Amino acid sequence: MADTIVKDRRVNSRRIIESLVESRTKTLAQYKEVMTYHPFEIDDTLKEVLEDFCESMVDYTAKAHFYLYNYLDENKERRTTVLKIADSIYPKLVDNTQLLLDFHDRYSSDVTKLECEKLENCLNGVGELLADRINLEDEVINALLSMDGVGR
Repeated sequence: MADTIVKDRRVNSRRIIESLVESRTKTLAQYKEVMTYHPFEIDDTLKEVLEDFCESMVDYTAKAHFYLYNYLDENKERRTTVLKIADSIYPKLVDNTQLLLDFHDRYSSDVTKLECEKLENCLNGVGELLADRINLEDEVINALLSMDGVGR
């Protein structure tokens, strides 16, 4: 019975991870697409691509909070090593999320006022934020995928 519960938890954590990675991949593809419009000039196509990217980025960042961390917080993960890693990373993830949301707020609501020079710098910053976020999430993901069961 205990083995079944542990296997069920592992299956659930893998589903969450797969969903997060799928969302991440979509966001990165959309980021790459936005960057192909360099040098940036305001037009309807750029506005649409940028809006799609912003929407995807928000969905992706939400998955880490509402799926991955909810899963951990609801006592479905019992390995202390996983929980320690997640707890140490969470404040950094929150800060990262806020910076990504700031970009979203700036460039998804009133795209007619895009300042093209600032957009390039902001997108470069977003690229760095996404890379940092991926590294943070991967620490949690690698701990979750570890089958050692340490700290049960």
